[in-house]
Amino acid sequence: MEAAAEKCIFVGYGKCEKGYRVYNLQTNKVTTSRSVIFDENSLWDCDKQTVDSITVPMRLEDTPRSSEEEYEETMIDNVSSLIQVTTAAPNVDSPSDSPSSTPVKLRDITEIYARCNMSIIEPKNFAEASKDKAWQKVMEIEMEMIEKNETWELVDRPSNKPVIGVKWVYKTKLNLDGSIQKHKARLVVKGYAQKPGIDFNETFAPVARLDTIRTLIALAAQKGWKLYQLDVKSAFLNGMLKEEVYVDQPDGFVATNYEDKMYKLKKALYGLKQAPRA
Repeated sequence: MEAAAEKCIFVGYGKCEKGYRVYNLQTNKVTTSRSVIFDENSLWDCDKQTVDSITVPMRLEDTPRSSEEEYEETMIDNVSSLIQVTTAAPNVDSPSDSPSSTPVKLRDITEIYARCNMSIIEPKNFAEASKDKAWQKVMEIEMEMIEKNETWELVDRPSNKPVIGVKWVYKTKLNLDGSIQKHKARLVVKGYAQKPGIDFNETFAPVARLDTIRTLIALAAQKGWKLYQLDVKSAFLNGMLKEEVYVDQPDGFVATNYEDKMYKLKKALYGLKQAPRA
Protein backbone atom coordinates (compact mmCIF):
# COMPACT_ATOMS: atom_id res chain seq x y z
CA MET A 1 0.00 0.00 0.00
CA GLU A 2 1.33 3.44 -0.93
CA ALA A 3 2.29 6.00 1.72
CA ALA A 4 -0.47 8.39 0.71
CA ALA A 5 -3.13 5.70 0.88
CA GLU A 6 -5.70 5.62 3.66
CA LYS A 7 -7.15 2.50 5.21
CA CYS A 8 -10.90 2.24 4.65
CA ILE A 9 -13.73 -0.27 4.81
CA PHE A 10 -15.86 -0.98 1.75
CA VAL A 11 -19.54 -0.28 2.49
CA GLY A 12 -21.18 -0.19 -0.95
CA TYR A 13 -21.39 1.48 -4.34
CA GLY A 14 -22.09 5.09 -5.30
CA LYS A 15 -25.76 5.89 -5.87
CA CYS A 16 -25.45 8.87 -8.22
CA GLU A 17 -21.83 8.63 -9.33
CA LYS A 18 -19.37 5.94 -10.35
CA GLY A 19 -17.18 4.75 -7.51
CA TYR A 20 -17.01 2.84 -4.26
CA ARG A 21 -18.44 4.04 -0.97
CA VAL A 22 -15.83 3.51 1.74
CA TYR A 23 -15.67 4.27 5.45
CA ASN A 24 -12.45 6.10 6.39
CA LEU A 25 -11.12 4.77 9.70
CA GLN A 26 -9.13 7.96 10.36
CA THR A 27 -11.74 10.62 9.61
CA ASN A 28 -14.77 8.47 10.54
CA LYS A 29 -16.52 9.58 7.36
CA VAL A 30 -18.08 7.76 4.42
CA THR A 31 -16.83 8.98 1.03
CA THR A 32 -17.03 7.89 -2.60
CA SER A 33 -13.79 7.10 -4.45
CA ARG A 34 -12.79 5.44 -7.70
CA SER A 35 -9.14 4.90 -6.74
CA VAL A 36 -9.59 1.91 -4.47
CA ILE A 37 -7.29 -1.07 -4.02
CA PHE A 38 -8.94 -4.04 -2.32
CA ASP A 39 -6.85 -6.19 0.00
CA GLU A 40 -8.27 -9.58 -0.91
CA ASN A 41 -5.55 -11.59 0.82
CA SER A 42 -6.59 -10.64 4.35
CA LEU A 43 -9.65 -12.06 6.05
CA TRP A 44 -11.92 -10.14 8.37
CA ASP A 45 -11.23 -11.19 11.93
CA CYS A 46 -14.65 -11.27 13.52
CA ASP A 47 -13.26 -12.24 16.93
CA LYS A 48 -10.97 -9.24 17.24
CA GLN A 49 -13.14 -6.64 15.61
CA THR A 50 -15.48 -5.29 18.25
CA VAL A 51 -17.68 -2.25 18.29
CA ASP A 52 -18.25 -0.43 21.53
CA SER A 53 -21.86 0.23 22.31
CA ILE A 54 -22.77 3.87 22.16
CA THR A 55 -25.42 5.27 24.41
CA VAL A 56 -26.88 8.59 23.46
CA PRO A 57 -28.30 10.60 26.35
CA MET A 58 -31.95 11.39 25.81
CA ARG A 59 -33.26 14.72 26.93
CA LEU A 60 -36.67 14.43 28.48
CA GLU A 61 -38.76 17.54 28.72
CA ASP A 62 -40.48 18.26 31.99
CA THR A 63 -44.14 18.59 31.14
CA PRO A 64 -47.04 18.73 33.56
CA ARG A 65 -48.74 15.38 33.79
CA SER A 66 -52.41 14.84 34.34
CA SER A 67 -53.87 12.49 36.92
CA GLU A 68 -54.79 10.05 34.15
CA GLU A 69 -51.18 9.92 32.88
CA GLU A 70 -49.88 9.41 36.43
CA TYR A 71 -52.32 6.54 36.91
CA GLU A 72 -51.21 4.92 33.63
CA GLU A 73 -47.55 5.33 34.60
CA THR A 74 -48.27 3.66 37.96
CA MET A 75 -49.93 0.76 36.16
CA ILE A 76 -46.87 0.35 33.93
CA ASP A 77 -44.55 0.36 36.96
CA ASN A 78 -46.67 -2.30 38.65
CA VAL A 79 -46.66 -4.50 35.57
CA SER A 80 -42.89 -4.02 35.14
CA SER A 81 -42.21 -5.02 38.75
CA LEU A 82 -44.46 -8.06 38.38
CA ILE A 83 -42.59 -9.15 35.26
CA GLN A 84 -39.26 -8.75 37.02
CA VAL A 85 -40.40 -10.96 39.92
CA THR A 86 -41.88 -13.72 37.78
CA THR A 87 -39.06 -13.83 35.25
CA ALA A 88 -36.15 -13.67 37.70
CA ALA A 89 -33.75 -16.55 36.99
CA PRO A 90 -32.62 -18.48 40.15
CA ASN A 91 -28.99 -19.19 41.02
CA VAL A 92 -27.45 -16.71 38.61
CA ASP A 93 -24.03 -15.54 39.67
CA SER A 94 -23.41 -11.95 38.68
CA PRO A 95 -20.57 -9.72 39.81
CA SER A 96 -21.58 -7.03 42.26
CA ASP A 97 -19.67 -4.38 40.36
CA SER A 98 -21.37 -5.08 37.02
CA PRO A 99 -22.49 -1.91 35.24
CA SER A 100 -26.19 -1.17 35.34
CA SER A 101 -28.10 -1.48 32.10
CA THR A 102 -29.13 1.62 30.22
CA PRO A 103 -32.68 2.63 31.25
CA VAL A 104 -35.25 2.32 28.52
CA LYS A 105 -37.65 5.21 27.94
CA LEU A 106 -41.20 3.95 27.57
CA ARG A 107 -43.46 5.63 25.07
CA ASP A 108 -46.36 7.52 26.53
CA ILE A 109 -49.35 5.20 26.51
CA THR A 110 -51.67 8.07 25.60
CA GLU A 111 -49.67 8.54 22.39
CA ILE A 112 -50.17 4.86 21.58
CA TYR A 113 -53.90 5.22 22.17
CA ALA A 114 -54.02 8.24 19.86
CA ARG A 115 -52.24 6.41 17.03
CA CYS A 116 -54.52 3.40 17.41
CA ASN A 117 -57.56 5.65 17.12
CA MET A 118 -56.18 7.07 13.85
CA SER A 119 -56.47 3.61 12.29
CA ILE A 120 -59.65 3.71 10.20
CA ILE A 121 -61.43 0.40 9.66
CA GLU A 122 -63.54 0.53 6.50
CA PRO A 123 -66.45 -1.85 5.95
CA LYS A 124 -65.66 -4.85 3.79
CA ASN A 125 -69.23 -5.50 2.71
CA PHE A 126 -72.78 -4.21 2.97
CA ALA A 127 -73.51 -6.22 6.10
CA GLU A 128 -70.82 -4.33 8.02
CA ALA A 129 -71.70 -0.92 6.53
CA SER A 130 -75.40 -1.28 7.29
CA LYS A 131 -74.62 -1.22 11.02
CA ASP A 132 -73.24 2.33 10.83
CA LYS A 133 -75.51 5.31 10.16
CA ALA A 134 -72.69 7.29 8.55
CA TRP A 135 -72.16 4.63 5.88
CA GLN A 136 -75.91 4.25 5.40
CA LYS A 137 -76.11 7.96 4.66
CA VAL A 138 -73.41 7.93 1.97
CA MET A 139 -75.02 4.90 0.31
CA GLU A 140 -78.31 6.79 0.14
CA ILE A 141 -76.49 9.76 -1.43
CA GLU A 142 -74.95 7.47 -4.05
CA MET A 143 -78.33 5.98 -4.92
CA GLU A 144 -79.88 9.45 -5.15
CA MET A 145 -77.14 10.50 -7.58
CA ILE A 146 -77.74 7.41 -9.72
CA GLU A 147 -81.49 8.05 -9.82
CA LYS A 148 -80.96 11.75 -10.54
CA ASN A 149 -78.75 10.99 -13.55
CA GLU A 150 -81.27 8.43 -14.85
CA THR A 151 -78.51 5.85 -15.00
CA TRP A 152 -80.86 2.86 -15.20
CA GLU A 153 -84.43 1.67 -15.43
CA LEU A 154 -86.18 -1.21 -13.70
CA VAL A 155 -87.13 -3.99 -16.15
CA ASP A 156 -88.00 -7.67 -16.17
CA ARG A 157 -85.20 -10.21 -16.08
CA PRO A 158 -84.00 -10.78 -19.67
CA SER A 159 -84.06 -14.32 -21.00
CA ASN A 160 -81.27 -13.96 -23.56
CA LYS A 161 -78.90 -11.60 -21.74
CA PRO A 162 -76.65 -12.23 -18.72
CA VAL A 163 -77.24 -10.24 -15.54
CA ILE A 164 -74.11 -8.84 -13.88
CA GLY A 165 -73.82 -8.48 -10.14
CA VAL A 166 -73.02 -5.27 -8.27
CA LYS A 167 -71.35 -4.56 -4.94
CA TRP A 168 -70.67 -1.65 -2.60
CA VAL A 169 -67.14 -0.28 -2.18
CA TYR A 170 -66.34 1.92 0.80
CA LYS A 171 -63.55 4.45 1.25
CA THR A 172 -62.68 6.98 3.95
CA LYS A 173 -60.96 10.23 2.95
CA LEU A 174 -58.65 11.76 5.55
CA ASN A 175 -57.33 15.27 6.16
CA LEU A 176 -53.62 16.01 6.44
CA ASP A 177 -53.79 15.71 10.23
CA GLY A 178 -55.33 12.24 10.02
CA SER A 179 -58.87 13.30 10.91
CA ILE A 180 -61.80 12.03 8.86
CA GLN A 181 -62.80 14.31 5.99
CA LYS A 182 -65.70 12.28 4.61
CA HIS A 183 -66.95 8.78 3.85
CA LYS A 184 -67.56 7.62 0.29
CA ALA A 185 -69.63 4.71 -0.98
CA ARG A 186 -69.60 3.61 -4.60
CA LEU A 187 -71.87 1.13 -6.31
CA VAL A 188 -69.55 -0.89 -8.53
CA VAL A 189 -70.40 -3.37 -11.27
CA LYS A 190 -68.54 -6.67 -11.16
CA GLY A 191 -66.87 -6.02 -14.47
CA TYR A 192 -64.86 -9.22 -14.36
CA ALA A 193 -68.09 -11.09 -15.19
CA GLN A 194 -68.57 -9.20 -18.47
CA LYS A 195 -68.08 -11.09 -21.71
CA PRO A 196 -66.48 -9.41 -24.74
CA GLY A 197 -68.81 -9.02 -27.70
CA ILE A 198 -71.86 -9.43 -25.47
CA ASP A 199 -71.56 -6.92 -22.64
CA PHE A 200 -68.88 -4.68 -24.16
CA ASN A 201 -66.88 -4.07 -27.34
CA GLU A 202 -64.27 -1.35 -26.86
CA THR A 203 -62.69 -0.55 -23.51
CA PHE A 204 -60.00 2.05 -24.19
CA ALA A 205 -60.63 5.68 -23.30
CA PRO A 206 -59.44 8.77 -25.22
CA VAL A 207 -57.12 10.67 -22.90
CA ALA A 208 -54.97 13.75 -23.37
CA ARG A 209 -51.31 13.16 -24.15
CA LEU A 210 -48.82 14.27 -21.53
CA ASP A 211 -47.02 16.41 -24.12
CA THR A 212 -50.25 18.30 -24.79
CA ILE A 213 -50.80 18.95 -21.09
CA ARG A 214 -47.24 20.22 -20.68
CA THR A 215 -47.61 22.51 -23.70
CA LEU A 216 -50.83 23.94 -22.29
CA ILE A 217 -49.24 24.60 -18.89
CA ALA A 218 -46.19 26.24 -20.49
CA LEU A 219 -48.41 28.43 -22.67
CA ALA A 220 -50.50 29.45 -19.65
CA ALA A 221 -47.35 30.39 -17.74
CA GLN A 222 -46.09 32.49 -20.66
CA LYS A 223 -49.40 34.28 -21.22
CA GLY A 224 -50.22 34.64 -17.52
CA TRP A 225 -53.42 32.63 -17.82
CA LYS A 226 -55.16 31.00 -14.89
CA LEU A 227 -55.60 27.24 -14.91
CA TYR A 228 -58.43 25.55 -13.04
CA GLN A 229 -58.68 21.89 -12.12
CA LEU A 230 -62.20 20.52 -11.79
CA ASP A 231 -63.51 17.38 -10.16
CA VAL A 232 -66.75 16.26 -11.78
CA LYS A 233 -68.92 14.44 -9.27
CA SER A 234 -70.03 10.99 -10.42
CA ALA A 235 -68.36 11.51 -13.80
CA PHE A 236 -68.76 7.86 -14.76
CA LEU A 237 -72.53 8.10 -14.32
CA ASN A 238 -72.91 10.50 -17.27
CA GLY A 239 -71.55 8.34 -20.10
CA MET A 240 -74.18 6.85 -22.41
CA LEU A 241 -73.98 3.12 -23.15
CA LYS A 242 -74.44 1.57 -26.57
CA GLU A 243 -74.55 -2.03 -25.34
CA GLU A 244 -77.38 -3.68 -23.42
CA VAL A 245 -76.16 -4.28 -19.89
CA TYR A 246 -78.30 -5.63 -17.05
CA VAL A 247 -77.34 -5.59 -13.38
CA ASP A 248 -78.84 -6.86 -10.14
CA GLN A 249 -80.52 -4.58 -7.65
CA PRO A 250 -77.99 -3.45 -5.02
CA ASP A 251 -78.06 -4.74 -1.46
CA GLY A 252 -80.15 -2.59 0.83
CA PHE A 253 -81.99 -0.87 -2.02
CA VAL A 254 -84.17 -3.58 -3.53
CA ALA A 255 -87.43 -2.14 -4.84
CA THR A 256 -90.43 -3.24 -2.78
CA ASN A 257 -92.74 -5.68 -4.61
CA TYR A 258 -90.24 -5.74 -7.51
CA GLU A 259 -87.62 -8.06 -6.06
CA ASP A 260 -87.51 -10.22 -9.21
CA LYS A 261 -86.75 -7.31 -11.56
CA MET A 262 -83.36 -6.13 -12.82
CA TYR A 263 -81.86 -2.80 -13.81
CA LYS A 264 -81.07 -2.05 -17.44
CA LEU A 265 -78.22 0.43 -17.64
CA LYS A 266 -78.68 3.50 -19.81
CA LYS A 267 -75.48 5.13 -18.59
CA ALA A 268 -72.19 3.80 -17.30
CA LEU A 269 -71.50 2.65 -13.76
CA TYR A 270 -68.23 2.23 -11.93
CA GLY A 271 -66.58 -1.08 -12.73
CA LEU A 272 -67.87 -1.48 -16.28
CA LYS A 273 -65.11 -2.23 -18.75
CA GLN A 274 -66.48 0.30 -21.23
CA ALA A 275 -67.15 2.98 -18.58
CA PRO A 276 -63.98 5.04 -19.29
CA ARG A 277 -64.80 5.20 -22.99
CA ALA A 278 -68.48 5.99 -22.44
